[in-house]
Amino acid sequence: MHRKTLVLTFCSFVFIATPALAQHRDAATAEALFRQGRQAMEAKNYDEACPKFAESQRLDPASGTLMNLATCEERVGKLASAWQHWKEAIDALPPKDDRIAFARSRVEDLEKKLPRLQITLSGGGEGAKVYRDELELGSASLGVLLPVDPGSHTVTVRMPGRFPKSVPVSVAVGESAQIDVHPGAVDPSANEKNVKLQPRPRTLGWIFGGIGVAGVGAATVTGLMLVNKKSTVETSCPDKTCTSQDGLDAVSSGKTLLVANTAAWIVGGVGLGLGAYFLLKPQRNPTTPALVPSVGPGVAALSCVGSF
Repeated sequence: MHRKTLVLTFCSFVFIATPALAQHRDAATAEALFRQGRQAMEAKNYDEACPKFAESQRLDPASGTLMNLATCEERVGKLASAWQHWKEAIDALPPKDDRIAFARSRVEDLEKKLPRLQITLSGGGEGAKVYRDELELGSASLGVLLPVDPGSHTVTVRMPGRFPKSVPVSVAVGESAQIDVHPGAVDPSANEKNVKLQPRPRTLGWIFGGIGVAGVGAATVTGLMLVNKKSTVETSCPDKTCTSQDGLDAVSSGKTLLVANTAAWIVGGVGLGLGAYFLLKPQRNPTTPALVPSVGPGVAALSCVGSF
């Protein structure tokens, strides 16, 4: 049986195959899955047939596959999914295709049966997100009636610093329902986790102290190297006139080392100063400072922000 054949319980429709419109699709696998789906649907094994049609459609989209998928979904009660796929099939069919009339009749029939659910969010702050059966709903989807499959659904609100709040709701065929949800209770452990992540003043003291020691060490090493380069320059460049390559190289290296030495002394001094401050500072304020790195063109910095 061809892949583009739609078989209903009361009659059969044979459709003309439509060629694949895009490349990089697995048409052979899609065809095999379609045939398996047809066999399963003829045996009324819809739970097996629907996934076969869905995967076939993903691998090689075709209007006939969509119509079979929609028919299968109707059989298992997924009315909203079937309604959507019938509409997609109509859009995919050529304007004068004979199948459009039948597809439109299915859409009209399903629209009379479609359950609809309106979800509103109360008390939601920044970062609050609403999920319907793990599908995130954007702000435009809240407060309006939306088609859903009949049966049970779970609406969940997730918000930073709050426990997730889930509310079950059931909607019958042709029914419209409304549910108002809100974030769950405050999660005390969320604040505790944030506090634990912040470095304490004494910790900052040791960090800055270590940076200061490293800076002084680097300054000492570069200082010794500068002395050595200076000695080479004095030997190779009498009267401040360099005629040898060793002297010229020493002058160039000395300029670079001078910049590095200056920077190292600054880092060492600031690090030791801040380290001593945090280590010796009375710890009376519960508000702890935090390290904030910043990077810009040609410069990198480590800032300390907070209440000291």
